[in-house]
Amino acid sequence: MKRSKYVQLSLAASVAMAISGCGPTEKTYPVQKKYNFQSVQQCADEKLPVDVCSDAYMTAMAEHRRIAPVYDNQADCDADFVADWCQQDSAGKFIPKLGGFELTADGEVTQSQVDAAKAQLPASEANSGGSGFSGTSLLTGLLIGNMLSSNRNSYFSEPVYRYRDDRGNYGSSTLNQRISKGSTFTKSNQARYGSSSSSSSYTDSIRSGSKPISVASSTSRGGFGSKASARSGWGGSSSAGRSSS
Repeated sequence: MKRSKYVQLSLAASVAMAISGCGPTEKTYPVQKKYNFQSVQQCADEKLPVDVCSDAYMTAMAEHRRIAPVYDNQADCDADFVADWCQQDSAGKFIPKLGGFELTADGEVTQSQVDAAKAQLPASEANSGGSGFSGTSLLTGLLIGNMLSSNRNSYFSEPVYRYRDDRGNYGSSTLNQRISKGSTFTKSNQARYGSSSSSSSYTDSIRSGSKPISVASSTSRGGFGSKASARSGWGGSSSAGRSSS
């Protein structure tokens, strides 16, 4: 009898666990945001994890060394970017300076994560937006920071460059963004003599890697500077865009 009762209790517990496992899942919200930073400190000021910001910088630097257009003279380089913005390398060629890095965060957060982030906000902001996720920039920063800390595959990084458009306005963007708007960098050595990494044209070779590199896969690469040095900014105005939706 005791054995029979034990079996019945075990079956009942198994059924209860199966039923609880089929219950409603917690509501989730998609989160996607693109940031344009000039320094690691600027990134950290947006409530993003410092290690994420440092790794994003180092990934952007690695990509910069791989894809930055190279020119035989400064005039051609300045024409594609900003006057006096290009620098001469050890081989006597000219390349644009790295102007920052774009960090793209893409993932989802749960309702409990939203509630926990709201608990960290001032009372005036915590009560806005109801129970869902439609909060302030500070709430978004907290949520993305938590998401990036727990899921290192949910963000990407690309190098950013300063340039001047046809109207004379200054801006910052990735090479892919420039190409999508019609830039060809035809005076660069890659475009004139062929890309060393691809048999296709220079712009096509950049597009072929148009999906930004996952920072998670590039962490701790050697030869691209330390996290401490990553904290410094680059040249250019400090009023450049902080982030874009």
